[in-house]
Amino acid sequence: MKRSRRAWLIVATLLLLAILLVLLLPARWAAPFVQSRLHGLEFDGVHGLVWNGGAQQVRGLDGRPLGQLQWRLSRALLWGRLDLQLDFSGPRLTGSGHLQRDSSGRPLWTDVSLRADLGAWAPRFDSSLGTPHGSLTMRLQRAVLQANWPIELEGRMQWRNASMQTRTPQAVALGDLAMDLHGSNGVLTGQLHDQGNGPLRADGQWQASPLGWRLDLLLQPRTADPVLRHWLARLGRPGADGTLRLHRRGGLAAATPETAP
Repeated sequence: MKRSRRAWLIVATLLLLAILLVLLLPARWAAPFVQSRLHGLEFDGVHGLVWNGGAQQVRGLDGRPLGQLQWRLSRALLWGRLDLQLDFSGPRLTGSGHLQRDSSGRPLWTDVSLRADLGAWAPRFDSSLGTPHGSLTMRLQRAVLQANWPIELEGRMQWRNASMQTRTPQAVALGDLAMDLHGSNGVLTGQLHDQGNGPLRADGQWQASPLGWRLDLLLQPRTADPVLRHWLARLGRPGADGTLRLHRRGGLAAATPETAP
């Protein structure tokens, strides 16, 4: 009988230690496992617990510092329920979001907020049309992912003080642009428009799915700015009034219904 009690006491002690270890697991112990799934991102200065911690620095694929990360992970994960809050702060990008799983077990992001200074990312976005500048803000009320593709989406993007810096000394001013984002059954749609008082009238939409994409856009200068008109002419052939209608598609996007701005 004494041996049985002693065995149960050892088992209970080990179980208690295991529970305490899980509840008080240092974040730095789990960091290597997480990093192996982040395709090259690295964490420096990991602190706190797995359930409530952060990294003093997140580094990109090229080793460049991106910013600081904080997280709060519910202990409900121990019985299978994901509830994670992420907050990121860096010189190029700030953002936050709440990650759970929907009733089908798919990743569900809610209350996502991202803000980027496009000028800081200019070298990565350089193209024959120039590099974008201005402040880009995105807010997502809901985004459901499947195989890393948003199959449901609801949100909005804003590009304030939008401009394109070309090889000429003067940037191409575009004004303030906004886009309403929607997604259903894996088909994403963005409705683009300007704020009504900038140098460029913009109206149209794009659609994208894993099968392809399509862009239908109307661009019209509101002023006689020669820099803007010359830039638009590089996109296509404007009409007599300077209006440019863009129709682009790729992949199997022809399977989706045709729309016009």
